[in-house]
Amino acid sequence: MTATLILGGIGVMAAVLLSVARRALANKEDANADTVVLAIDAVLPQSQCAQCGYPGCRPYAEAVAGGERLDLCPPGGSRVVAALEELLGRDANAEMSEPVDAVARIVEADCIGCALCIDACPVDAIAGASKYLHAVIPERCTGCELCIPACPVDCIDLVARSVEFTGPPAPANASALACIGCGRCEGACPVDLRPEVLHAAFETGATDTSVIDCIECSACTRACPSGIDLVGEFGVLKHRLQGERETTRRSAAARGHSEARNERLGRQAREQEAQRAERLRAPHQWQ
Repeated sequence: MTATLILGGIGVMAAVLLSVARRALANKEDANADTVVLAIDAVLPQSQCAQCGYPGCRPYAEAVAGGERLDLCPPGGSRVVAALEELLGRDANAEMSEPVDAVARIVEADCIGCALCIDACPVDAIAGASKYLHAVIPERCTGCELCIPACPVDCIDLVARSVEFTGPPAPANASALACIGCGRCEGACPVDLRPEVLHAAFETGATDTSVIDCIECSACTRACPSGIDLVGEFGVLKHRLQGERETTRRSAAARGHSEARNERLGRQAREQEAQRAERLRAPHQWQ
């Protein structure tokens, strides 16, 4: 009898430990999956346009984590595809055209104030009220186009966004020669930058955050034996970096507005359901 009880106790304990281990493993796998989804979602442009076939960027990120194609995001274009390939170690095997940065515009003379575009906007980028003229908030608009089919009078169109940080044109210096890597510009820089590296970034279309420290004293330009207008190039680099930061800021803002909108809609749905349940529980007036 004693041996039977001992063996039974051991069996119960083993079952409990196995159950605990299984739950811990499942929680760890869920945590890892959530981390991957968050990383994918951070790469997406947060336009919430549903052009990928999913209702928003987060659902598409979850689908990509589950094996969905990487080339279904038109607003992200080849940049997003390349970032997802690097992040996930998968090849998209597809080419995408570069997206056009556009913003919605409401033709005031044709707007009837129906407010249908406001409900359709996933990032609350349209201001206005029923029977009043609406307006698009350019800083919030992601150019998702969801408001266009919602408009019954076709008074909304897309126009190219007036980018604040377009920067000056590239410096033109027909007499400049190629960089010979002599290092004179680095020795002349009073703030210890590496002008050769910044010049390479300018040539390749990349950005380098260290250019922000450039005081544009022109010492490197004067020291360059090839006659390269280095300080002019660094001005372009600064504007290019500001443009990238502005794009990142708009994406983060769009994500925040979308999450706030979804939370508000969910709260309204819960309140309506609670009110409905309360009405069903209340006695009828004629009883």
